Amino acid sequence: MFRKTVVGSFLYVKSYKEALFRATILPITLSLVLEFAFSYINSQPLHYLNNVFLTVLNAIVAINVHKIVLHGVDSVPKWGRFKFGKVELWFIGHYVCLTAAFIAITFMTRFLDLAVILIIVAFGVIACRLSLVFPAIAIGKGVSFPYAWHLSSGKALYMFNVVAIFPITLALALVPLQTLGIPQVVTSILSYLVTIITVTSLSLAYKLLTEGELSQRN
Repeated sequence: MFRKTVVGSFLYVKSYKEALFRATILPITLSLVLEFAFSYINSQPLHYLNNVFLTVLNAIVAINVHKIVLHGVDSVPKWGRFKFGKVELWFIGHYVCLTAAFIAITFMTRFLDLAVILIIVAFGVIACRLSLVFPAIAIGKGVSFPYAWHLSSGKALYMFNVVAIFPITLALALVPLQTLGIPQVVTSILSYLVTIITVTSLSLAYKLLTEGELSQRN
C-alpha cells in the first residue's frame, strides 16, 4: 500500500505537471519573493509576520494540490484557488493546532533525555494519522481530527511512512545539492517540488483509505 502511494505520487505529478504548475505557481512565486526580500531584513517582528504569510501561502499550495488530486484538474480555476476563505482558515487552524501541540510537548519534555525521543516519536505517529484531516478539509469536508483518527485506524505505520519517512527521504536527497554551491532560489524551488510530491502522496493516502472504508461498508 505504501509502495503504491509513493509510486502513484510520482506518476500523478508527472502526468498532471502542467495543471499542478499552473495551480501553484502564484503562491510559490510570492513565497520565493518573500523569502528573498526578508533575507535582507533583520527585524524579528517582521520575520514573524513573514512566517504567517508563508504559512498561508503554503496552505494555498497544499489545498490546490489536494483538490486537483482528489477532484480533478477542473476542481480549481486554471491558475489555482488563490484566496483566503473558510477552507484555508480551517486548514491552517488544524495545522497550527498540531504545530502548537508539538512545540508544547517538546518544551515540557526537554529535560527528560531519552523520554523526550520516545514521547516525540509517539506524538509524531499520532500527528501522522491526524494529518488525513488536511486533504478532507481541502475538498470542502467540514471535518476535524476525530474523522482523521477514525479513518486511519489500524494504519498507523502506513501513515507514518507517508507523512514522515517519505518526505524526510525526499528532503535528504536535496542535501548534497546544497553542498555544491547551487543558488538558494534553485534549492527553494526544488523544496516546493518536494512539497507538491508529498502533498500528493497524502492525497492518495486519503483516497485509498476512503475507498477502502466504502468497500467495507458495501
